[in-house]
Amino acid sequence: MSNFISLSLALCLLISVVISGCTPEPAKQEPAKQEPQNDSKTASSKYGGTMKIIMSDTLTNLGYPAELRSNVTFYYNQPVLESLGRYDKEGNVLPFLVESWQSDPQNKTITIKIKPGIKFHDDTDLNAEAVKWNIEQYLTAKRPEVNGIQSVDVIDASTVRLNLAAWDSGLLEAVAYYVKMISPAAVAKNGKDWAILNPVGTGPFKFVSWEKDVSAKFKKNETYWQKGKPYLDAIEYTFIREINTAANVFKTGGADVLTQMDPGMFLELQKSGKYTTWTDDKAFGTVGIGLMFDTINPNSPFANVKVRQAVIHAIDNEAIVKSVRRGLGFSTNQWYKPGLWAHNPDVKGFPYDPDKAKQLLAEAGFPNGFKTKITTDPARENLMTAVQSYLAKVGIDAQVVTVDSAKWTALTNDKWDGMIMFFRAMAPSTLTTLNRVISKNATLYGKNILHPDKVEQLLADSRNAPDFESSKKPLVELQKVLFEEYALAVPLIGLTTGVATQQKIQDLGNLTTNGNDWTPEEAWIKK
Repeated sequence: MSNFISLSLALCLLISVVISGCTPEPAKQEPAKQEPQNDSKTASSKYGGTMKIIMSDTLTNLGYPAELRSNVTFYYNQPVLESLGRYDKEGNVLPFLVESWQSDPQNKTITIKIKPGIKFHDDTDLNAEAVKWNIEQYLTAKRPEVNGIQSVDVIDASTVRLNLAAWDSGLLEAVAYYVKMISPAAVAKNGKDWAILNPVGTGPFKFVSWEKDVSAKFKKNETYWQKGKPYLDAIEYTFIREINTAANVFKTGGADVLTQMDPGMFLELQKSGKYTTWTDDKAFGTVGIGLMFDTINPNSPFANVKVRQAVIHAIDNEAIVKSVRRGLGFSTNQWYKPGLWAHNPDVKGFPYDPDKAKQLLAEAGFPNGFKTKITTDPARENLMTAVQSYLAKVGIDAQVVTVDSAKWTALTNDKWDGMIMFFRAMAPSTLTTLNRVISKNATLYGKNILHPDKVEQLLADSRNAPDFESSKKPLVELQKVLFEEYALAVPLIGLTTGVATQQKIQDLGNLTTNGNDWTPEEAWIKK
C-alpha cells in the first residue's frame, strides 16, 4: 500500500477507517434506491468526456479480487467491479447489486436476493450461481472476510443462502462489501492469471487496457444496469510515483484528479483557490498509521512486552502530527480516536516519556538499546524517519528500509524483521477489519505476530454475538487488551487526507463514505 492507501485505505491496506461519527450498525435490510433516468437538459449536459486520475501505487491485481491483499485496489477496480452492498454516508452498508438480505441468527443463515437483469461485461448473468461462485473463490483463498461460511446454497436463480458454522454478527457486512463480483464464465474461459490482468465485472465502465506502472484505461459501459449512467465516456489512470512530478502534471492541466499528496502539497493546492479540495474529516473510512512488531519471533527484542512498551513511550505522536503531517492528522493510543463507538476511554496507553522508555529497556535486558529495522513504503518514509529519530534518543538504532508498495504488501502477508509500517482502517466494518489484521486467520500481519488467547476469545465473542449491540462490548474491551496489556502494535497517528480536482469535475464521491470508495457512475465533467 502506498500513498494511495492514505486516500484509501483512507480512500485503505489498503485493506480497507469516522473522524466525526460512529462506526456503522449492521447492514440494513432495505433495498437500495435506484434513480430513474433523468432526461432534463441538466442531466443531458452531464454526458461525455474522459476523466484522468493520477495514481502513485504499484498495481498488481486488477481483476481477481479473491486474491487481493490491499484495499487500495478497491479504488482502482471500482469502475469495473462492484459488490453486493455499498456504504452510505452514515456508514450503513445497504444492498446494491442485491434487492435484499435477511439474517437468521438462530438458524445461522443469511439469505440474499439478487437484483434481476444485471449482466457482466461479457453479457453473462449476475445470478445466484455467479454469486455462489464468487463467494467460494474467497473461501478457497481462505479470506477472513468469509471465514465461518460452511456452505453456499442456490435456492433459485436469484437467491443464495449462506450457511454458517457458527453465527457471526459481522459476516454479512464483510461479504456484502469485500466480495467483488467478477464473471465466472470469463475466468473459466481464460483462467485466473488472465483475470488478474483483465477485470470483467458489472460496473459502469469496461476494461480497455492496463500497461503496468504507466496507465489503466476504461470505457463507458453502454448497457450498465443503472439506467442513464455513467455520464463519462472514459476513465484513465496515469501512474506517477514521484509526488512532485504528479502535482506538476495536475497543476498544468494534464490530469483532473490528484489523490495522493503529502500534506504540504495538499495545503498548497487548497490555499491557491484554483481547485476543488476536500478532506476525509467527515468520512468514516479514515486510515491510521503505526508500527507492527515481529512478536512471534522468540529471538526478537519485541518478544518482550517491556520493549514494546518502551517503543511506544519513546515516540512523540503529537509532535509528528504537527511537523510531518502539518496538522493533517491526530494522535491516538488505540485503534480508534475519541468519538467512535469502539474507542475505549479506559486505555491509558504509554504516553511520550523517553525516560520511562529507557527504564523499560533496561528492565528488559537492553540497557544500551539494540539495532532493528523499520520497513516502510516510499509514501511513509518521512513518518518513519521521524520515528527513527525518537527511537535513537532512547538507544534503539532503527534502520529505515524503504521498499515499493508491492513488496511492502507482500511482507505484511508473510514475515518481516523488526517493525513494519502498519495501516489500520479506523472504520467501518470494525470486526471484519480486526479479523483481517490481528486474528489467527489474518491476511495481513497475522503470520508474524502473537495471537494471545484473550485476543482470540474477544474476537470470537464479538463474532458470535446475536446482534450488533451485543458485539460492541468485546471490541471495546479488545482495545485495552491489544494496545495496553499486550502492546502488540504502535498506534502512532490517524491520517487526515485530501483530494484535489479541477473545478470542472463533479460528484466524484471520494472521501465521502468509506475511504476506499468513490462513485465512478455518478462523476461528470462540467462543460
